[in-house]
Amino acid sequence: MENNIITVYGEVPELIEKKTQEITQQYLHGEKDEFNYASFNLNETEISVCIEEALTLPFFSEQKAVIIKNAYIFTGDRGNKDLNHNLEQLQEFIEKYDGTSLVIFEVYNPKLDERKKLVKSLKKHTKLIKIEQMSEDELKNWIKHTLN
Repeated sequence: MENNIITVYGEVPELIEKKTQEITQQYLHGEKDEFNYASFNLNETEISVCIEEALTLPFFSEQKAVIIKNAYIFTGDRGNKDLNHNLEQLQEFIEKYDGTSLVIFEVYNPKLDERKKLVKSLKKHTKLIKIEQMSEDELKNWIKHTLN
């Protein structure tokens, strides 16, 4: 994989998580375990912990995936006020990352805040995947498929 940082964003968290699972499964060749997979929520964990995990080499595995859920820092939303995210460290990480671990940011918002310097770096140095709302027919097919 050329660019190992991916941002998946959109309005429907379930579709974002589904896309993330597809990408992760493809990257890890379906073998997900505690040694090659880590998931964080930015409402509960500081971004520096996530970055440290991404920079740590995989243990007992060739590849590692780090999923960062609820990455509201790329939007205008306000998150947990008890956490102090180091946005300068995140920006440097995004701009200079060349590691082997796959890092996926999940943003549960239809738009990224284009005014932020962090988002400009994100657009320039990472792969962005926008998940659109399902049409009525797609939704019906998805419900049928899920129920079967």
